[in-house]
Amino acid sequence: MIASLRGKLVSKSAELAVIECGGVGYGVFMAVGALAKLGQLGSEVHVLVHTHLTQDALRLFAFSDESEKHVFEILISTSGVGPKLALAVLSILSPDELAGAVATADKSILTRVPGVGAKKAERLLVDLKGRLDDVAIGPMRPKQAPKASLLDDLISALVNLGFQPKDADRAGKAVVQANPEERDLAILVREALRSSARS
Repeated sequence: MIASLRGKLVSKSAELAVIECGGVGYGVFMAVGALAKLGQLGSEVHVLVHTHLTQDALRLFAFSDESEKHVFEILISTSGVGPKLALAVLSILSPDELAGAVATADKSILTRVPGVGAKKAERLLVDLKGRLDDVAIGPMRPKQAPKASLLDDLISALVNLGFQPKDADRAGKAVVQANPEERDLAILVREALRSSARS
């Protein structure tokens, strides 16, 4: 079982990063927020890994921190939730946002996730009740970067996730303007994706 990887970031796309370790390139699937945090191509990165083995394939899912990995593993142990849907949840909601939604039984938050309708959201609230109690809920966010640099990073992350440069620029500026105090790049990426899905 592969539990973590440390190496050079070779490439990344909307859902996959390739990390080269000891001459071997490992393809890892990641949530968009975690992908955005990885940094520039060629830089050294460290990720936590969940090794998912089925009859047909062995896939690696990578995470920026223990909380994200922990929630992913809880999600995929839930009836009707596979790795793809679990990553979709984590691409739209941070672990503490998901924990908050479950704690308050707010299905409207869960229905923001592509592929999760009202019935699926209700089922998830029931199945996850009491299982995310150890996930911190709150606005504890590290200050990461000056605004100008943060905007540049946000636009770059959106382009890497498939936005056209002009659309990434417009979406990035709108999100930063709407969230002037936010400094967490992953949160801003999620907000941009939410806004794009609504428009």
